[in-house]
Amino acid sequence: MLNTLSHSYALSLDGVTWFNQEQALIPNLELESWLLNTGSLTQRLQGHCQDFKVQVVSQKQGVANADEYKQLATPFASQCAQQWQIREVILHGDNQPWVFARSVIPQALCEADFLNLGDKPLGHLIFNDDRFKRQPFQLTCIQPNDTFIAEYGDAPLAKIWGRRSVFRFQQHAMMVAEVFLPQAPAYRDLNLDQ
Repeated sequence: MLNTLSHSYALSLDGVTWFNQEQALIPNLELESWLLNTGSLTQRLQGHCQDFKVQVVSQKQGVANADEYKQLATPFASQCAQQWQIREVILHGDNQPWVFARSVIPQALCEADFLNLGDKPLGHLIFNDDRFKRQPFQLTCIQPNDTFIAEYGDAPLAKIWGRRSVFRFQQHAMMVAEVFLPQAPAYRDLNLDQ
């Protein structure tokens, strides 16, 4: 299943098809280890660079897309913008854009546990807190368009991969989607014959 990206720097995940991890035909064991690893992606990325940076593209109250709400199992009454923060960031390693991440966060968490998140990695907060329980991954495989290639470079195997999962904490649910950009370490050891 290939999707096409329609936006540049801040990527749009609207209309992207996600599938359960059991349905994935991931072309390489190294890439699979990045996509399905349940540990902190932030910590793993930091282990592959000298300088790690979170660039906040946007964070504001907003409305997620219908598919995101469905995965969050959120009642329709909770789908107003005042209830949610939509946070989009680029994770950089050694000044290279490695991962685009989009998080749909309940406003209540932003006013309590995630107050003053700023350019801190969300992963540091949720992986150092046993209250957050990660649900199984969903994956996507995206065919970049010309605008994306001009911004980030050619994708390995002519496509890029992403994952998303829901984290549950008490009555709250939060979704984090991560798309591995072409220069990400997840693609470094791809064997093109596989």
